[in-house]
Amino acid sequence: MDRWLTDTATSPRFPLFTRANADEVGPEPFPPLTWTLAWEQAAVPGTVDAWVNLGAFRREEFAEPVAEVYGCWGGYLYNQVSIGRVFGQRAPGANPDDIDRMYFGSNPEVPAYVPHPGDSDEECSEAVGQVLAAALSAERLPYAEDLVAESRSWRTARPDFARLKDHELVAHGRAACERLRRAWDVYIQVVINASVGPAAIHAIASGVGRPEHAVAAVTAVGDVESARMNRQVWDLSRLVRGSSELTDAFDAGTAGLLSRLAAPSASSETPEFLARIRAFLTEFGHRGPNEYDLASDTWETRPVIVLNMIDRIREQGDGQSPERRVGIGASMRDKAIAELEDLAASDAQTSATLAAAIRSSHLFYRMREACKDALVRAVHEVRLPFVELGRRAEAREDIVAAHHVFQLCEAELDAFVRDPEEWEGLLANRAAEFAKLADRVPPYTVMHGVEVPPISSWPVRGAASPTRSDVAEERGALQGVAASPGVAVGQARVVGDLSEVEELNPGEVLVCASTDPSWTPLLMAAAAVVCAVGAQGSHAAIISRELGVPCVVSVRQALHEIRTGDRLTVDGSAGTVIVNTASAP
Repeated sequence: MDRWLTDTATSPRFPLFTRANADEVGPEPFPPLTWTLAWEQAAVPGTVDAWVNLGAFRREEFAEPVAEVYGCWGGYLYNQVSIGRVFGQRAPGANPDDIDRMYFGSNPEVPAYVPHPGDSDEECSEAVGQVLAAALSAERLPYAEDLVAESRSWRTARPDFARLKDHELVAHGRAACERLRRAWDVYIQVVINASVGPAAIHAIASGVGRPEHAVAAVTAVGDVESARMNRQVWDLSRLVRGSSELTDAFDAGTAGLLSRLAAPSASSETPEFLARIRAFLTEFGHRGPNEYDLASDTWETRPVIVLNMIDRIREQGDGQSPERRVGIGASMRDKAIAELEDLAASDAQTSATLAAAIRSSHLFYRMREACKDALVRAVHEVRLPFVELGRRAEAREDIVAAHHVFQLCEAELDAFVRDPEEWEGLLANRAAEFAKLADRVPPYTVMHGVEVPPISSWPVRGAASPTRSDVAEERGALQGVAASPGVAVGQARVVGDLSEVEELNPGEVLVCASTDPSWTPLLMAAAAVVCAVGAQGSHAAIISRELGVPCVVSVRQALHEIRTGDRLTVDGSAGTVIVNTASAP
């Protein structure tokens, strides 16, 4: 296979795309329906809306009919580097290198910025400057608050999909994309505005000789959306840990666990657990792995994912509670802020800017998490009608498997509804070809004017284990980007995906390529987090700061130099990882 049917065109105006950060939200290939419906019909136009609403771009600067704000090759999602760099060129006080560092980290595989005559635009600079200045002084974000409030009503307003006809399911999924487009618009605006405060803190902290305090100042800000989820998972794990009946049930395995627990019980803990897990799935069932993929299971569609999390976390002692960890992070935050305030006190303007930057950072970090949750809720509302469409098509034996419905392109949906039995062979063949994509490692960057290598030439995932270099053997430091402050020592647990995270033991250092939101509760079990890719705005960085877990990202050699069992020292303030004791080969 050389090409995939959803491969996008490159852009002469915005030529550079990367997997950086995209591998967090899209670690696996997207099937055709995800890309052609949820992305081309919602994420892409919603992101364009955001750039225009921010004042950074004019709508006519983007390609039609599908703007080049994202890319997709071999089913894999790619982020736009060039657009971010143009934003850095136009935003007052920023530059393209700042944007690279904040959102993509440092990687020599990413070509350096090459200016384009259209990159500078005085009108756009003035407009976006006003927006970003307002972000520094904002105390509330009504446009984002409205989206978050509205998103919580979508579940209760959801129709009974079992009663809808096939064409009505398709119509509902398409209509839900309008909400998804708006969610992307609001979310991207919040993400961009969320960079203003941290950038100002970093500049001030560096100016007074305390650059490491820039990260600590935005650690454990509290009251973020993910904290509620973590708290409830932790509480459920405590209920299991304190009940012999529940402990025995979990010891027997999580497969079929809810059915076993539904049998008559002599204890009060089991009915309580069932009631609380149902409430949890009602509130957070839209979350799960690969949350931006319509075909991906969620906690609502596959509750065993949550049960596996609880199974891991129940092994932790009570001393590792989220409150305790957040308390440690909050102490580091308060100490760093106090020192920065003292060092800036002699200059009234610097002191005032620091105060505004801290307030803005905390506000936007909270709202960023809340809007991300709203966005994932919107994706889920698009997903569910097609889950039902696939279920009934399989039941009628129109298709081989329910998930084959996601091999359809958006333009093929109406024809499928008219004659579903005609699609069985095509979708089965397409699904077989699609499965091969997950076995390949896509190029890290795609550049206009440089041919994308044929998919058949992409490296096979896990085909060969890289040889560990002398760097780790000699106990040298691996350098990355400081993402969450603190120092931790523990044994490494190197994992490739969420299924392997279930092997993580309490107190181990999680070493991975990147994390996505479905990993969040499991970060509570880690002593520290080390990611091969990422930046200070990456998921692992944000959640680690909130949990008070030391984290280093963009450790490019992490998966080459570190093995499970290595004893590591992770310094999240310095951005270093030291292999103290190497495991046996």
